[in-house]
Amino acid sequence: MRVTQDGPFLVVERERFVARFPADPSSDLEQLQDQDIYVTVTGGPTYYATVMTLQAIDAALRRWTQTGEAAGGRYFWSTDLVITPRPGITAMIEAVDGLVREGEIAQACQIIPDPKGRHHAAPDSEPSPP
Repeated sequence: MRVTQDGPFLVVERERFVARFPADPSSDLEQLQDQDIYVTVTGGPTYYATVMTLQAIDAALRRWTQTGEAAGGRYFWSTDLVITPRPGITAMIEAVDGLVREGEIAQACQIIPDPKGRHHAAPDSEPSPP
């Protein structure tokens, strides 16, 4: 998988989408357990996804039992959460690819408004009014 850099973002381009994520390019990307990713669907909107492993969620819950966050680690929630079975950017991009290919990204993740004011309809939705 080819990863390029665009300013503060690392970028992975696929046929159906472009994924951008803030990460240190010198880190081992195949060890990532928790990553925020902006997914721009080809010809469509940009979505926001938080991709995590179960191990990352477990680590957060354990840490929160000590810090008192989330009622002392009694719950975990995140909007736009996608869970992968293994760490690494390859697994995360494979999950995003599956969401886009299966047409489920619009149900799993929220659209990020276009800063230029253009309207993009989510797949299987009505077009935005002019």
